[in-house]
Amino acid sequence: MAVWSKESGTCAPLFSPEFQRDPYPTYRHHLAGPSLQPLEGRPGFWLLFGYDACTKVIRDGRLSAKRPAKTLVAVADDALPEFDDLVRHMQRWLLLRDAPRHTELRKLMNRGFTPAVVDKLKDKVDGIVDALLDEMGHGDTVDLIKDFAYPLPVRVICELMGVPEELHDRCVVLSNDIAVWIGDFRRPPESARVAQQAVLELEGYFAATLRERRGAPKDDLLGLLMDAADSAGGLSEEDLLAQCVMLLFAGHETTRNLIGNGAFTLLRNPDALGELRRDDVLWSAAVEELLRYESPVQGFGRTATADLEAEGRHLPAGSSIVFMVGAAHRDARQYPDPDRLDLRRPHNRHLAFGGDAHVCLGSTLARLEGRSSLRAVTRRFPNLRLVDETPDWGSNFGLRGMNTLRVGL
Repeated sequence: MAVWSKESGTCAPLFSPEFQRDPYPTYRHHLAGPSLQPLEGRPGFWLLFGYDACTKVIRDGRLSAKRPAKTLVAVADDALPEFDDLVRHMQRWLLLRDAPRHTELRKLMNRGFTPAVVDKLKDKVDGIVDALLDEMGHGDTVDLIKDFAYPLPVRVICELMGVPEELHDRCVVLSNDIAVWIGDFRRPPESARVAQQAVLELEGYFAATLRERRGAPKDDLLGLLMDAADSAGGLSEEDLLAQCVMLLFAGHETTRNLIGNGAFTLLRNPDALGELRRDDVLWSAAVEELLRYESPVQGFGRTATADLEAEGRHLPAGSSIVFMVGAAHRDARQYPDPDRLDLRRPHNRHLAFGGDAHVCLGSTLARLEGRSSLRAVTRRFPNLRLVDETPDWGSNFGLRGMNTLRVGL
């Protein structure tokens, strides 16, 4: 048997522009090697490949979702104070907290995302979908990202969070500024500076909204968060603002890419799309397979709080592990024929929403938006087709999505 080499041969190097356009040949190469591999250029950072390895290591209680400042910005220690606002804000996100505070916060925030609450949102989501499709129907060719996948989730989450309509477009820009930084595990200071300004601006918007709401509460997600903040052991003002920014970001970025990636994948697989048009019951399973096949989340990180052994390697305390979700989803040891889109794939336990106590808070809402939007657009436009042969993938590794997706109606 040939000895595996980190040299990728004909495969694109990790995180290169060629890799961003098509990461899957590179993933196949790394899946043939050790499960845990060092990230070149970032001492103390490791990449974890393989489904079994990811699901096993993520359960290790010595791993933390917290991010020390040095893992958030790749600068020398004496340069970190410039990013204090960003670091303090991010360390308050629910996603980046550990038990017991994570457990307490999640219990408070879960009230806004129970299946019963999300089910009541179905008519609202369907209404936004139909309105966007009505607007799209006036042209022969449209950009499905700009005209549909972008505005849908931001309208939904902004309405739930009480953001005025005139700020929706600005919130998309600021969310993208955070995404460029958070999706690049190399954490360059240039994108961190832009993300810090975006965070401060969004905090300002939500602080103003909270002041207005104090005297006129509403029964929506922001109202639930405000109630949680006022309850015993609830949220500080800083915690509340951080969760508002996190929910706006998470509720927009990943869902947008689920819709865009899903539409592109179905149009590239007409037999699968035909199955869905013939069998409406398949849509729920289809969304799960689309989340696996072209996952909007390609990786997430954890930090070791103590020395540990993982996949035959000794990792000292402070080491960072990136769970390579996109590679795990194409692991043939877990998914037979992993490069085939199979809408009837059994036991599809993907990691697109995480794999531990930090599993995505809004996963039920994301599934609803994905199912409603993809079903509606493919029904409304039965002749929907790709215009461009070459897909226009973005350069963000962690949050994989398309810049544009031109389709003919």
